[in-house]
Amino acid sequence: MFCGEPLNPALLLLGLCATSFFVSMWMHNVAAAVMLMPVATGLLQRLPPPSEQSELVNKFSRAVVLTVVYAVPIGGMSTLTGTGVNLILIGMWKSLVPGAKPISFNTWFFFAFPVAIVFLMCFWCILCLIYLRKGSARALSPYLSKAHLKRELEALGMLLRILYPSFSHHGKFSLTIFYD
Repeated sequence: MFCGEPLNPALLLLGLCATSFFVSMWMHNVAAAVMLMPVATGLLQRLPPPSEQSELVNKFSRAVVLTVVYAVPIGGMSTLTGTGVNLILIGMWKSLVPGAKPISFNTWFFFAFPVAIVFLMCFWCILCLIYLRKGSARALSPYLSKAHLKRELEALGMLLRILYPSFSHHGKFSLTIFYD
């Protein structure tokens, strides 16, 4: 969906934004950024070196890095577990306003998630306006086409042959993965 034929760089950035946002909702921001930066660098390694890049490709490269850097804290603000600052606020709320109703995970989520989605969409629009120009898709297609991705996927071979769910005699569920 996010990498169709022909390539749509805006949708590719949206996919990276959404992934960064979602992962950082459930992990600390720093851990999420460290985990997702290899995804961004993996995209960037498919592009020519900076000295050989056109201006359009160079701008897209910057947009990829900024996507992870900014989408992670936006996602982190939507849940209590996303960033430590949210937990500090909960602790301060309890001590500064002891008679008030405590802020639960659900209360925080139902307030902050819609706000974070709006922030994410605004960020994505600004990113596209600043870093994607007409002709970006044509400039990036030789490096990020669906055909390229299919060839690389086939080159990996059959990594995951079978997923075998099983239940032990203690009633516990386990998942067995066999690799080729």
